[in-house]
Amino acid sequence: MIQPSIFSRCLLGAACLCALISPLAVNAQKVKQGSVAKAGVPVMTRDELRDCMALAQRNRVQGEEILALPAQFELEKAELQRHGTMLTEELAALDRTSVERVDQYNAKAAARDKLIEVFEARVTAYNLRAQQLQTDRAAYAGACENRRFDEKDEIAIKNGK
Repeated sequence: MIQPSIFSRCLLGAACLCALISPLAVNAQKVKQGSVAKAGVPVMTRDELRDCMALAQRNRVQGEEILALPAQFELEKAELQRHGTMLTEELAALDRTSVERVDQYNAKAAARDKLIEVFEARVTAYNLRAQQLQTDRAAYAGACENRRFDEKDEIAIKNGK
């Protein structure tokens, strides 16, 4: 019986190790994963990946829209305050003996009140959208984030398949 040398045993061990690792390396290249993949979670199907990609895109778009609105709200609020200041000045100079002038002032005040109601309704709707976005982001994090998927599926989805 021939005794293998230590060197040949190392080569044989290295060859066996390469034979075991190479299929794993090929699979690791095929499967893309998030920064920390959940253990025991299967690879996403193409439909799951498509849904996750659509949800991520929708969250990005809604996030951009929501970020733009507070600046617009500040401008509208400043305009409403300016309008209120003008009405206060007009009230101080108002001739209360003239029914026509009092009615005009009341109409302007009522119009401003309507604008305030519309503004408050828009702010409430904005707050609801912001809460919904948080809910959608949490849903994405739970269902999609850090899930493994096949890069070929991602490329196929981006190519419209």
